[in-house]
Amino acid sequence: MSDDVPLREALRGLDSANLAGPITFSFSRPCEGIDPLLSPGLDVVLIDVGAGGSKEMGFLKRAIALGPDAPVVAIGNDDASLQTAAIEAGAEDCIECDGSSLRGLTLAIRRAAVRRAAREAQCTASVRPAAEPQVTLVQETPEAIVILDSQGNVRFVNGGAEELLGRRASDILGKPFGLPTEPGEHEVAVIRPDGDNRFAEMRIVDTQWGGVPARVAALNDTTVRRKLERTMQAAEAQSRETLKRSRSFFSNVNHDLRTPLTHIIGFSELMKNEQFGPIGQPRYRDYARDIHSSGAMLLDMIEDLLGIAEAETEELDLTNEICNIGQLVEIAAASQKFLAGKEGVRLEIDCPPRLPGLRGDARRLRQGLFRLISEAIHCARRGATLRLSAREEDGRLVLTVAEVPQKDETDAQTPLPYALERHDDPFVSSEDSGAAREEGLALSLTRKVMELHGGTLDIGSAAQPMTIMLSFPADRVIR
Repeated sequence: MSDDVPLREALRGLDSANLAGPITFSFSRPCEGIDPLLSPGLDVVLIDVGAGGSKEMGFLKRAIALGPDAPVVAIGNDDASLQTAAIEAGAEDCIECDGSSLRGLTLAIRRAAVRRAAREAQCTASVRPAAEPQVTLVQETPEAIVILDSQGNVRFVNGGAEELLGRRASDILGKPFGLPTEPGEHEVAVIRPDGDNRFAEMRIVDTQWGGVPARVAALNDTTVRRKLERTMQAAEAQSRETLKRSRSFFSNVNHDLRTPLTHIIGFSELMKNEQFGPIGQPRYRDYARDIHSSGAMLLDMIEDLLGIAEAETEELDLTNEICNIGQLVEIAAASQKFLAGKEGVRLEIDCPPRLPGLRGDARRLRQGLFRLISEAIHCARRGATLRLSAREEDGRLVLTVAEVPQKDETDAQTPLPYALERHDDPFVSSEDSGAAREEGLALSLTRKVMELHGGTLDIGSAAQPMTIMLSFPADRVIR
């Protein structure tokens, strides 16, 4: 690119004479801009900068910045500062050229082309080809990794992906992925050739691989978790069905047993009271009283059994209200005064007037205390005194039902004729455990009520006067 006509003619003659080996020139002028330099097939660009004026040097810099990807050789005066400035601007070389040094120019052109080719070869050797980017870390990771091109075809799979997909890399590369390829998170089912299909969570992100746009898919095998979740769901459904049947069973039992028992208790009461006239034989009156007592006892057992069954349900909700524990004890004791008098047992209540409140279900607590006192009355010795006391101890609220030792008893206590037994299984009767009582369900019901409130029920040794202690946790005490 030069306005120097003699120089252009000299180079054209060199081209036709073939004095410097095969070389072909095309010519343009700076006034035409850099558009001629953008033609394809240029190996080296020659730019005449003359004496190195600002206009010529400006054009040189512009051609180097915006022109083709080819080495630029500047032609100028024999001036060291000019040649240095041209090279600093980006030229491969800057030489003087006149009619007698045309061959030196062509040699400079060839040197520039060779140097450019050598640099490109060196860069290619130092950087892996774009088709084979660095994948060592991706290959070694246990997570399944798949790299896709912009068309959704597989370009790379690591060992984890081969294991998850059930296919070798050679069978997958260059083929469509077969799973969603949009960026984001996906839950996918992997169809394997061996029939061992898998489930996976897949996350796809946009990236570059080998200098070109690509997408990376990371897959996490969730097959075991899915199977476990399905097993748990099936077990939960089975549990709900069992609970539903259990509720239905106890509801039917409640109805089927209450109805005949109500008739038995009602008719026996009519008979023992001789409401429609005298029976005649005194023994029949005794039988009627026994039938009435047994029926009432059996009805209490059924109430306890249904109460335990209700307490066993997982969906049972407590009514959290502020309860007056002293008042609950008095109500339960008052309801049992008739039974206590019949059994020859005296009840005492020892509750301080300013006890803290208790956060709990008043109805269930009242039911538990009622059955506990009833059981204690049956198990106490005739003529004994049962003391019901309530105290605050170490932040907890403690209720105690204890048989008060009689004055004529010595320190060496003999085993009591009746004993309260602890039952881990609420449906095991006292008879099976060796105790005299047959309706041991009452204690199990009270223990369940305590457990629902986070408390405990403890029973003293059978060799000592009867002691039953109920302890409520501090987080249920309201001050």
